[in-house]
Amino acid sequence: MAPLTDIAHWRTHIFSRLLSIVLVLGVGTAIPSIVLAAEEGLWALIAVDLVAIGWLLAVWRLRNWTYHTRVLHFIAIVFLVSTGMIVNVGPVAQIYMIGPPVFAAVLLGRRQALSALGISTVLILLLSLEGELKTGHAAAGAALLPSWTIALNFFFIGALITVSCSTLLQKLESSLGHLHGVAQSLEEGKDALHSLNAELRLTAAAVAQLNDMVLIAGTDGTPEVPWPIIFANDAFVRRTGFAREAVLGRSMLMFSGAGSDPAVVAGLVEAMGRGETASAEVLTYTASGAPAWTEIEIVPFRDEAGVHTHWVVVARDIGERKKAATAIHRLAYYDVLTELPNRRYLLERLDALLLEAQSGQGWGAVVFIDLDHFKYVNDARGHATGDALLRTVAARLSTLMQEEKGDSVARIGGDEFVVLLPRIGHDHESARQAALLHAERLRDALSNAVEVDGNRYNASASLGVTLLPHPGQSAADLLREADTAMYHAKARGRNGVALFEASMRTESEQRLTLERDLAGAIERGELQMHLQLQCDIDGTPTGAEMLMRWQRADGRFVPPDVFIPIAEASGLIVPLGEWALHQACLSWLRLNEAGYPLPLSVNVSPMQFSQTDFVAQVRAVLEQTGVPAGQLILELTEGLLIKDREATIARMHALAAIGIRFSIDDFGTGYSNLGYLKRMPLYELKIDKSFIRDTPDDADGAAIVRSILAMAAHLRLRVVAEGVETRTQADFLSANGCPTMQGYLFARPQPLAQVIAALQDATSTHQA
Repeated sequence: MAPLTDIAHWRTHIFSRLLSIVLVLGVGTAIPSIVLAAEEGLWALIAVDLVAIGWLLAVWRLRNWTYHTRVLHFIAIVFLVSTGMIVNVGPVAQIYMIGPPVFAAVLLGRRQALSALGISTVLILLLSLEGELKTGHAAAGAALLPSWTIALNFFFIGALITVSCSTLLQKLESSLGHLHGVAQSLEEGKDALHSLNAELRLTAAAVAQLNDMVLIAGTDGTPEVPWPIIFANDAFVRRTGFAREAVLGRSMLMFSGAGSDPAVVAGLVEAMGRGETASAEVLTYTASGAPAWTEIEIVPFRDEAGVHTHWVVVARDIGERKKAATAIHRLAYYDVLTELPNRRYLLERLDALLLEAQSGQGWGAVVFIDLDHFKYVNDARGHATGDALLRTVAARLSTLMQEEKGDSVARIGGDEFVVLLPRIGHDHESARQAALLHAERLRDALSNAVEVDGNRYNASASLGVTLLPHPGQSAADLLREADTAMYHAKARGRNGVALFEASMRTESEQRLTLERDLAGAIERGELQMHLQLQCDIDGTPTGAEMLMRWQRADGRFVPPDVFIPIAEASGLIVPLGEWALHQACLSWLRLNEAGYPLPLSVNVSPMQFSQTDFVAQVRAVLEQTGVPAGQLILELTEGLLIKDREATIARMHALAAIGIRFSIDDFGTGYSNLGYLKRMPLYELKIDKSFIRDTPDDADGAAIVRSILAMAAHLRLRVVAEGVETRTQADFLSANGCPTMQGYLFARPQPLAQVIAALQDATSTHQA
């Protein structure tokens, strides 16, 4: 449906009504007109009326015609009726001729109206010339001037009426168009306003339901109340505990408390004073006074003219994030078990301590602490006991450093701790004395026994000390120097303090050189296996122990007590042990060929024995060489039982099943648990030479030897006494039931060829 402001709609409406009215009135007036015309004999007029009524009825019924077509037919009907009336009735019907231009003006427009007026004027002129419109006493066709006068007068009056009607309708159309535009604008404005209101309601609801806290503050505050709050959303009320009415009108600065960083608050105030966006992490306070870490962003709001009118504040609770950051920082910089600073923290603190010392703020020291025999406790009693011991040690160190006003205590791994001592002297000597004094106090504090779950454990420690600053020192250098000094303290008997000296660095470098050279010693053919015979009291060989010797390319010998610990610490002991086992089998084959199939003992390190494929390695060597398994005796230390006892015993039984025999080396010096010894498939015990050295003069040593021999006899184990160097020692051992001895009294370690030669000489001498 066309809008009410559309003139075309009104024209269509008017024409529809007009057509119906004209049809009704036309039929109503045509009937009496036809009757009268018939009485007068005006048959032409009757014909015109009938044609007009029929034509009009057709226009009324044919609504599928276009509007313009129907209007033009209607105007044509009016022309027909007007002309017929003039011709049949007379000049009085001239008024009908004004109908077509008026109807055209109303129904079509000015241009069509003027066209219709022209047609009406032409018809008036023609009818006048034909004498249908008489002017005074002139005869028909007698005068052209009167006809023109009638036509022009008609045109003049018709033009006035037509132009007035068309102009009125044109202005009305323009007004209606403007009204339509205004109405459309109002409708669009109404829709826009409705959408805006809906958007505002949605925005308000969204802001109210946000998890983030939102405040809006004005810029028209006073010095006493700067930036007064005019809006607070539900999240703000919910999280802070403040009632909305309690904060409206108050300054945004109401939330900063005593714990807030003044510099951060000042930075926010300064930025707001300049009308700039500002953000920060601040400590705010809830209605109950509880502190809450909050991240805020303050944004200036400007109107369409660019005038700063409000502040919009968006805040979110970052308490959990702060806790997580603190936890991450603690994990990154602190040891979880002892809660002491860790290596990372220590290195950063060491860098700072070096800068202080190098800037002339006095000498300092680094103390490296390593617990003595902690591994035995940890492995024997379990990690829970070991952890408890470490926590106790950490607490002692922390307490002592607080009393001594030390700088930092850190745990850098395992049972290793580091203490920093800043500004302990103004020169090297005073710093050295102070550092050693502090280190001795630390050692004394740790030497006291520690009680864990009702058991007492020795927590003695070895300490290494290094001083700073020295030219070119770094944090890594300081730790390395203190660590080196600590190892020297252990080498001196443990539970002591050693100060780092330059010579220690040389020894460490030599140790690294030996480790590097030892890695390639097998390939270069520098390693050899010597044999030391084991004999009875008469000197008859009953077996031999394989001993590794290292002669470097420059001809120098490296003692076993030097390179074996290096091999164990570096892990090289595993490939060296495999090589030694293979060499033992080859040596037995040569002895067997020479007629001396003596059983050979081979030392196996705990690291080598704990290899998961060790049993397979032994099987493979025996299969490759063809040596009887019963001719190999694997010497193990008591310490092997401290860790993974069940796996160790299972592995021993697997080897014993193929004929391998086992010996406990250096018996009596390690961790002796007779219960576990009973479960092991043992063949012999080797008494350590430290018990033999002063026997039989040392009563304690002699008693220990007798005890070992008695226990071995009870367990039906063979016994070998090491380090026998005198006949007195040999006689004492033989008298107490020790059948086999090993030491310089009987034979020194020698290469295989010399051993075979010595055996052959002894055989020849005996036969002779």
